[in-house]
Amino acid sequence: MSTASLPDFEHTLALAQGNLDASELSECHGVACGLLCRQADASLDVFIGLLDMLELVSEPGTGLRMSLDELLNSSRGQLSDVDMGLALWLPDDEETLEDRTSALSQWCSGFLAALGSSGDETLDALSEDSNEALRDLQQISTADVTDTTESEEDENAFAEIIEYIRVAILMIREDLRSPDQRDSIH
Repeated sequence: MSTASLPDFEHTLALAQGNLDASELSECHGVACGLLCRQADASLDVFIGLLDMLELVSEPGTGLRMSLDELLNSSRGQLSDVDMGLALWLPDDEETLEDRTSALSQWCSGFLAALGSSGDETLDALSEDSNEALRDLQQISTADVTDTTESEEDENAFAEIIEYIRVAILMIREDLRSPDQRDSIH
């Protein structure tokens, strides 16, 4: 796994002082990843500006701002990790599957919003596989859990969806990397 670990989820949630719930905090990470896929060198101010535009965070306090900075930089490190160490910032396994699914849905919404926020032809570089992955992420972003019974099968399916999303994000990122960001082949 990547050496760039994400900030503590619960601590950051506390720093938000009730202005964000767990699903919205996950959405912030989706926004960071979508932004970094299209603009690898995005600054904290650009990230916070995008969060403000999406009406998630407008003027974070010092503690939350520091945590968002850590989130952005950790995400940047994870996205460039050669070992594919990207982790999705979601509530922990002690939360209900319904709550975690809601957070995953909002994570995908944030990713899609940030990825599409450039308003230019950036996404034209995507392969057919990446475009299919975007369609899948769109479907996941509208997920609604109505069955509140939780089984091991449901937990396994949830884990498989997370793994699919991780791989999809890394594939999209690779498609969007500029030629000077690509590794040279010898």
